[in-house]
Amino acid sequence: MKTCVACLRRLKKTETDFCVACRQELFDGAAVPVVLPFTPRAKATYEEIERLRELIRQISVSGVQEKFSLRLVADTAAPHLALTAQGGQYILKPVPPSRFRDVAEMPANEHFTMQLARQVFKLPTAACAVLRFADGSPAYLTRRFDVQVNGLRLAQEDFAQLGGRTEQEHGDNYKYDFSHEEMAGLIRQHLPANYVAELTLYFRLILFNYLVSNGDAHLKNFSLYRQPGGEYGLTPGYDLLNTSLHVNDGNGLALDLFAHDYETPSFTANAFLAYDDFLEFGKCIGLPVSRVRRVLAAAAGQEAATDKLLARSFMSPEMQARYASSLASRRQRLRYSMAERS
Repeated sequence: MKTCVACLRRLKKTETDFCVACRQELFDGAAVPVVLPFTPRAKATYEEIERLRELIRQISVSGVQEKFSLRLVADTAAPHLALTAQGGQYILKPVPPSRFRDVAEMPANEHFTMQLARQVFKLPTAACAVLRFADGSPAYLTRRFDVQVNGLRLAQEDFAQLGGRTEQEHGDNYKYDFSHEEMAGLIRQHLPANYVAELTLYFRLILFNYLVSNGDAHLKNFSLYRQPGGEYGLTPGYDLLNTSLHVNDGNGLALDLFAHDYETPSFTANAFLAYDDFLEFGKCIGLPVSRVRRVLAAAAGQEAATDKLLARSFMSPEMQARYASSLASRRQRLRYSMAERS
């Protein structure tokens, strides 16, 4: 069974690599091939490697992992993606040259996690797919949601910028020395007209990151932007993946939940985040208790739909099994309440 390399749904006989809906969302309907038209770093010539290094220096994309900026060349008989230093519409993440475990699985990991957020947990996310080089090695592709069809960029600021956190003033760990409670305060400050709806979305995203063990959801992986309609709000989710499959990520959140080193009685007793912690956090940031409980229940469910999507992912069977085990462990924590057992 051939599946769409973006949404993982079964393709019709008339479709190749992408379903019609995903081809439209990713490439405005252009028949872009799934095989990338340039050489992966591992097999590049010296001249090609120097060109890639120059592009990395020019492209303003943050993060440790190598990321390349691409643009769509659609005004030809053979539409394709091209490397570019300016006017990029896409971000490409090949398999990184890294000391982390199972790095070859990272593109499929991030792709599945993004699709899980979108399809099962109904979180807004950036459009994405898994493409490949001619040698078969995978690469994760995402379309930039801040770049409009006309090429103009929407105003966007990540939470490091909103919180005034810089490496120069706050050190190497500036992206992590903050709390989710303080981030919620920034949402209330910058989105006063619709903060309840945006805080609810923010709460759901934090819970999702915890469920999937995304231990690298730092300040620069959350942003506010001016939406095409003119209103400001949280950006679609991006950079979502299960980091525990590649590194030891502790409690599974990059930031503390609470400000001022506060711990719930549950965390003090058990040393892991559980239902009581997120219930207290939801109340702390101003969400109605009934809503917090509904969101928590939804985050700890959806097993059947998750398993079905996971089985269609591009991860190896072994990695799928490890991902499923990770999810089961986090679900158990999200259902555990020390307060209700007392």
